[in-house]
Amino acid sequence: MAKLSDGIAFMAMASFWAVNYPFVKIALGYEPPMMVLLFRVIFALVFSFAIFFRIMKIPKDFKTHLKIFLFSLLNITIFMGLWFTGEQSVSASLSSLIIYSYPILMLVFSFLIIGEKLDIYKIAGTALGFAGLITIFADQIYIKPGIGLFLLLIAAVCWSLSTIYFKKYLSIGTDVFAVNSLQFAYALPVIALWAFLDGTFSFSGLNAVFILVTLFMGSLGTAVAYFIFLFLFRKYRVSSISGLFFTVPALSVLFSYLILGEVNTYFTYLGLVMISIGIYLTARKSREAGNKAINDSDPD
Repeated sequence: MAKLSDGIAFMAMASFWAVNYPFVKIALGYEPPMMVLLFRVIFALVFSFAIFFRIMKIPKDFKTHLKIFLFSLLNITIFMGLWFTGEQSVSASLSSLIIYSYPILMLVFSFLIIGEKLDIYKIAGTALGFAGLITIFADQIYIKPGIGLFLLLIAAVCWSLSTIYFKKYLSIGTDVFAVNSLQFAYALPVIALWAFLDGTFSFSGLNAVFILVTLFMGSLGTAVAYFIFLFLFRKYRVSSISGLFFTVPALSVLFSYLILGEVNTYFTYLGLVMISIGIYLTARKSREAGNKAINDSDPD
């Protein structure tokens, strides 16, 4: 990345999201998926407004609020709702593999929808990162066609499209603090309704562990991490940093080992090496692009 501070911010975001991976597993042991998501968004909403309210500039026109609502549907509600629901019938390894295909999808969509230029470094870095991810789960993947697989694929597509949508419609002329906070406000009632309609709206599994885990996921793992995510995509081209997001599953392997005691294999270490090389290739080109002011449309 162009600035050291941006690189530090990215690693903080990636670490928060990576810790979410084992924490989601813990939370699902107490409550069903939509309730985990509901509490995650509740805490994200509270935390985001608490730290950003004084500096955010809330849009005054209905059109911008509608854009943020549509963004929240793609970025929060549909993405996470389908992800958590689909993971119930698909192995965790296959779920991670499908969800973390989004750097490839973002790269493709950035070229097709907003016309960003691709180069050999971006393509090779992203492809090698995804190959490394496949290698990590090589001895765990069992593909069984079904609705869960379909839901995860749609979730990955929604997540990738939300990034393109933000870059095209909300990255210029809107306050990123407000966009980040309002997306949670607009997602919350839709998620609550979803949980009610699918019959999982209950509080029977609430306890101190569940609250603490979802509190982390909602505060640092969502409110802060999503702000960094939006800040970076406002500043950089999508194709320039998409491959860097393989850092998240790489770190999630580390945190799953530290928190859950999950055993790593030779496939894990080989995959991590491949991801590291892929990230290096992407970061090398991103750094060069950053030094040439890649976001000449950003007034800041």
